[in-house]
Amino acid sequence: MKQLYTLLLLAGFAYSANAQATHTLDSTTLTSRVVKDSLDIPWEILWGPDNHIWMTERYGRVSRVNPETGTQDVILDLSSDVYQNSESGMMGMVLHPDFSTKPHVFIAHTYLDASKIRERLVRYNYDGSSLTAADTLVEDIVGNTTHIGCRLLILPDNTLLMTTGDAQNQSLPQDRSSLSGKVLRMNLDGSIPADNPDSSSLVWSSGHRNAQGLWLAPNGKLYSSEHGPTTDDELNILMPDRNYGWPNVHGLCDSPPEIDFCNDSNVVEPLAVWTPTIAPSDIIWYDSWQVPEFRNKLLMTVLKDKSLIAFEFNKAGDSIISETKYFKNEFQRLRDICVSPDGKIYLATSGSSWRNTSPFTHTIVELSNKDFNASVSSQVAMKSIVIGPNPVAVGESIHLTLPHNSVGVFEIYDVLGRPVLKTPLTTVIPLGVRVSEGFYNWRIKLDNGQVQTGKLQVTVQP
Repeated sequence: MKQLYTLLLLAGFAYSANAQATHTLDSTTLTSRVVKDSLDIPWEILWGPDNHIWMTERYGRVSRVNPETGTQDVILDLSSDVYQNSESGMMGMVLHPDFSTKPHVFIAHTYLDASKIRERLVRYNYDGSSLTAADTLVEDIVGNTTHIGCRLLILPDNTLLMTTGDAQNQSLPQDRSSLSGKVLRMNLDGSIPADNPDSSSLVWSSGHRNAQGLWLAPNGKLYSSEHGPTTDDELNILMPDRNYGWPNVHGLCDSPPEIDFCNDSNVVEPLAVWTPTIAPSDIIWYDSWQVPEFRNKLLMTVLKDKSLIAFEFNKAGDSIISETKYFKNEFQRLRDICVSPDGKIYLATSGSSWRNTSPFTHTIVELSNKDFNASVSSQVAMKSIVIGPNPVAVGESIHLTLPHNSVGVFEIYDVLGRPVLKTPLTTVIPLGVRVSEGFYNWRIKLDNGQVQTGKLQVTVQP
């Protein structure tokens, strides 16, 4: 009897880990599937160049997760070194954009220095099975159990942005000598870029309370989501040497003291604010045809409001045309998001409470359009399109052989899925200076919905 009960219990667990459900958007039906369960606050998820999901868990673990099988390969365990309490722990992670030749992994986490909570950014090397040879790029950033950021993003110029929180000390965001309450910008070795607002400082922007979302969109705008106090969560456009107001300004500059401070301190007002707060987490740009409702929109995962928000912008990217909420209370708290090259969406869930009352019960969930998947083979089989040369030298042009009257766009993405080049489809595509040496993915999208993708190597002429 005991054996039968155990088998039934295991069968029920297997079903919960692989159960599927459907979710209807405006006109698209998505199928959700739990890829991996029994996680403890998956804080960062990234689609890696190896077609695995790279993940940090807040208590101090880094893993690669197979999105098809859910197999978890732990490649770093810092649980004995990472300080985790409330919102602190292991947080942001980003991979080097030229990962095939520079397999560097950048990770931010909190730690204890005697009795003081501090935050650091470390660069690891991936040897094919584990992360090794850590180099500390910046440390001794004032930390706390809450309000410590920390999202990472590598820009096309190979500089790295890092968000830090106010560490529950409201004097720090307006203190330019402190690294807390800021967006920091550094070279990939941790040095200060010569074109930073202050060439002797990592500080790139100031006046932040607790920004946890960063994304550079195809429109050229750098967006960031940020937690407010009990009012005024924000979505911002980040710019160098600008002030985002905290703690003197909550949300918009809409009271006399705030207006005075904004005029005197070069403050940027947010694109959107939320009162009551919703607890915005990470953001990502979605441009796949798999979910038409999300195409060419910014997606934001939301914790407190347990939803996903899609933003549509004007052409310049500096004004929101529409804001639509999806999946309200369907997946509990949504902390992070990543997208596969074919447009599948992966969500990291964080339970029902910010206090993490049920550790090791969180998940990665896949959302896919089964109808789109069924027709992909016909969409990508555009055999008459030929691209070359490949490899191509830096600064040269790509030549395309196209079907008659083809109309669409040609796009190049780095290995992390970030847009590098987007141009109307033509038979000659100049690469220019934006596409440096390395490996890329290209995509042709015709106006009739057909898609073709491939890989491109850009080399330096001998």
